Amino acid sequence: MIRYILKRLATVLLVLWLVATTVYFTMHVTPGDTANAIIVEVYGEEAVSEETLAKVRHSFGLNRTVSAQYGEWLKNVFQGELGTSYKYNLPVSYMLKVRLPNTLLLGFTAFLISVLVAIPLGIVSALCHNRWLDHLSRLFTLLLSSFPSFWIALLLIIAFSIHLKLLPVSGMSGPESIVLPALTLSMGMTAATTRMMRSSMLDVIGQDYIAVARGKGLKPGEIINRHVLRNAFPPIITVMGLQIGHILGGAVVIENIFSWPGIGGLFIDSINAKDLPMMEGCVLILALGYALINLTVDMIYVGIDPRIKYSGGDNQS
Repeated sequence: MIRYILKRLATVLLVLWLVATTVYFTMHVTPGDTANAIIVEVYGEEAVSEETLAKVRHSFGLNRTVSAQYGEWLKNVFQGELGTSYKYNLPVSYMLKVRLPNTLLLGFTAFLISVLVAIPLGIVSALCHNRWLDHLSRLFTLLLSSFPSFWIALLLIIAFSIHLKLLPVSGMSGPESIVLPALTLSMGMTAATTRMMRSSMLDVIGQDYIAVARGKGLKPGEIINRHVLRNAFPPIITVMGLQIGHILGGAVVIENIFSWPGIGGLFIDSINAKDLPMMEGCVLILALGYALINLTVDMIYVGIDPRIKYSGGDNQS
C-alpha cells in the first residue's frame, strides 16, 4: 500500500509540473504585453507610457527571456516560493492562504448539499423503478444537468434575491451569503450522483445473490442495508470524488458571479492582468486539490471493497 501511495504521489508531482509548465508557456504566447496589462489593471490606461512600461518590465523581470523567467520561477517553486503577485504586490502564497479557506467552505457546503439530496433521491428512484417517483427523479436530474451553472445562478438571483429578497446577491456578509453559490455549485454534482446511485442500485438489485437473499426470507430493509447499499456504494465514491474536482473547477465561475472572495476571483483577476505568478499559484492549488481528491477516493474505495488490490502493491488492503 505504501509503495502504491508513493507511486501515486510521484504521479501527482509530475502532473502538477506538466499543468504549471503548460499554463506558463501558454500565457507567454497569448497576445498582449504583460507589462501593459499590469499597468492598465493597477493604475489605469492613462498611466501607460514607455517609461512606466520599462520600469514594470525591469521590476518584475519581464525584460528577460521566457526560458530565463521560467527557470527562475521553477527554482522558486522548489524552494516553496510562488513569487509575488504583479497586481497586488503581495506574496502569492499569502493571497492563496487568505482566499483558499473561502473556496473550501463553498466547495464543502456544495458537496454536502449534493450528497444529502442525491443519495436518498437515487435510492428512492431505484426502489421505485419505473414508477412515478422514479420518472420524477429522472426528470429532475435531467433538468439539473441540462442547464449551465451560470444560467442557474442567474435564475436563483432573480428568484431569491431580487423578487423574494430573502438572500443576498453577492459577497460574504454572513451564513446566508453562501446559500445561493453553494446551491448553484451543487446542481451538477447532484444530478450526476443521483443517476449513478440509481444505476448502481438497480445493477446490484438484479444480481443473483439478492434473489438468494430474498429466498432465504430476509426482510427487504435488511437486504437493502446489508447487501445492496454495501455493493452499490463503491462506484458512487468514485463519481463523488470526480465531482469534487469539478466543484473546485466550477467554483472559479460561480465565485465570480456571486463575488465570493475565493480562489476563483483571484484566478480571473490574474488572467485579466496577465498576473502570471498568481495565475500559476491558483492553477497549482486547483490541480493539487483534484489530484489529492482522486488519491483519497482510491483509498476509500479499497476500504469499502477490500477485495480490491493495489496494482503493484505487495499486500492487500
